[in-house]
Amino acid sequence: MQPIIRGKATRHKIIVAAVFAVLPHLAYAEEELPEVEVTSNAVQPDQPSEKTKSYTVKSTSTATRLDTSMRETPQSISVITRQQLDDFRILSVNDALSYATGIKVEQFETDRSEYTARGLNITNFQIDGLNSPISFSGTNYGDLDVAVYDRIEVLRGANGLLTGIGNPSATINFVRKRPTKEFQAKVDVSAGSWDNRRLDADVSSALNADGSVRGRLVAAHQDRNSYLDRYSTKRNVIYGVIEADVTDNTNVAIGHTYQQNDSSGNNFGSLALLYADGSKRHYKVSDSTAPDWSYRNVGTNISFAELTHYFNNDWKVKGQLTHKETTSKGPHHYVYGNESRATGLGLFSYPVVYDFATKDHVADIYANGPFEFAGRKHELVVGATWNKSYMKEYSRAGNTIGNPINSFDSLGDFPLPTFGPESKSSDYQSTTTNIYTAAKFNPTDTLKVTVGGSLLNYELEGIGYGILQEAKERNKFTPYIGAVYDLNETHSVYASYTGIYRPQVELGSDGKTLAPLKGKNYEAGVKSEWMNKKLNTSFALFKSEQENQAQAIGTVIDPLGNLITSYEGIKATTKGYEFDVSGEMSDHLNINAGYTRLMSIKGNQDENVNPFIPRHLVHVTTVYQIPQIQQLKVGASINWQSDTHVDIALGGRDVRYKQESYATLNLMA
Repeated sequence: MQPIIRGKATRHKIIVAAVFAVLPHLAYAEEELPEVEVTSNAVQPDQPSEKTKSYTVKSTSTATRLDTSMRETPQSISVITRQQLDDFRILSVNDALSYATGIKVEQFETDRSEYTARGLNITNFQIDGLNSPISFSGTNYGDLDVAVYDRIEVLRGANGLLTGIGNPSATINFVRKRPTKEFQAKVDVSAGSWDNRRLDADVSSALNADGSVRGRLVAAHQDRNSYLDRYSTKRNVIYGVIEADVTDNTNVAIGHTYQQNDSSGNNFGSLALLYADGSKRHYKVSDSTAPDWSYRNVGTNISFAELTHYFNNDWKVKGQLTHKETTSKGPHHYVYGNESRATGLGLFSYPVVYDFATKDHVADIYANGPFEFAGRKHELVVGATWNKSYMKEYSRAGNTIGNPINSFDSLGDFPLPTFGPESKSSDYQSTTTNIYTAAKFNPTDTLKVTVGGSLLNYELEGIGYGILQEAKERNKFTPYIGAVYDLNETHSVYASYTGIYRPQVELGSDGKTLAPLKGKNYEAGVKSEWMNKKLNTSFALFKSEQENQAQAIGTVIDPLGNLITSYEGIKATTKGYEFDVSGEMSDHLNINAGYTRLMSIKGNQDENVNPFIPRHLVHVTTVYQIPQIQQLKVGASINWQSDTHVDIALGGRDVRYKQESYATLNLMA
């Protein structure tokens, strides 16, 4: 197991030819699928953002699987559209999420990162609305590429309805690009500092005369060095998808995504913030603890199939299957300790080969559509999700563990150690089933009330760091209720309540997994539509109350000799507010901006916890298209965060390290 760092480990290919083998067996439809409209604000499901040239979307189903406008969704939601991704040449998920209101990207190593929202780690991830965990812990390995996606939707607050696992931070939904009936092709070539070279290709077209069979292929290759000493990466991405209208009302799709991230000179663990005497340690921007022999190769394969049928009464049934595999391999060098200012001694070596493999099988089926009650039309969704996940971790310890290091500057030349025999650190499997339903009632023309719930069954078993791990939860119900009231044609007020329940994989000091996280999530606010519904604004107040939230307390040695992070469960209350605006402010000006204020994150004794999470976050992105030169755009993006701090135990005392507030600026033209 990897040492110290705050995260832990995560979650084959279906041959591309299999996709094409299906085609001869598909029956062709004579016409396009009809638009299904179930409310006055609904649009055709899965409408892509790539051709809208907008920084917002008209509808989303991330919260409830009911296609609902942003204004009618009783929770805070932000969307990073394809237009914004293209305008700022955003290539990775890490970069993309920094443009979302309230999201903090914590890249604690070159190849590992975590995301937080509303003071808590984000652990709920979806692809096309289907649960797809990045890992058991929420750690992202290798930085996912966004070439595959049409947009990224971020639902803030708990989303226990669809996942059965209510985490009051956020849910991130990656919406894939889909085939088009019209031919389109695009090639991008870019070059930048530190030998950064990238090639993107995206082609989509009908595959038969009437357009009832359509395909799309996306590929990307990137090769770059870095401002960090000895660090370089290569990334390859291939995504293929085929859709077919097998009848006038039935659509099938099958596809596969492959991504390979190979990095060398990657660091493992963070830089020490302090000298041994407690004074601050300053570094050059290029400093790294990585030797030239370290590397991490991360491969991800995701295969999926979908079937959607539209009934004449405006009901829809959709089934989805996904298989995901992730592997990571490589030797790493973790460096621990604190240097002496006088001698440079005090650092110690912890080399390890750390490999892991995860598998996820996910199946989901749901039906949604309108129904009448008391003389008015309403909407209903009912569905079920099944998920089976496996994780195996292997490690090989180097023969220089605990050896002193001469100086920080010598780390790049640290000799390759001899690694011992392989040991299996972990071997987990988990099974989750979630049955969910929600109804959106329209008791009046101005009031919409959504009521629903989910029933979760969860089981985890296996070996974690040499200790038997077991967890079983049966028939855990998570309620959901939300209401939206239209004040007029522009403004609405809303409120929502969601239960919180999440089985945990974090380990306590006894080596056992923590008991489940439980709690409640509240949100209320105002949403508005401007500029003929091309501009959305929202203001939200939020509060979450949790019991047994995992809080890191230090490191321990597991029975296999690995240094791992230990956690305790605490009672935590988080509250704050946020503002979000996205869309077109005029015919030529797009904006995406937001402000988040975390008023408090309280622990067991009503003390502030997680001080390393900023209490203020601001982002403002604007792009202006010059009217006189249609192909010319200019834009700017600013991110600012308030100061943070962390208390570090050193020599029997706590030393506070403070990070002052700072801002970053991106410009484009």
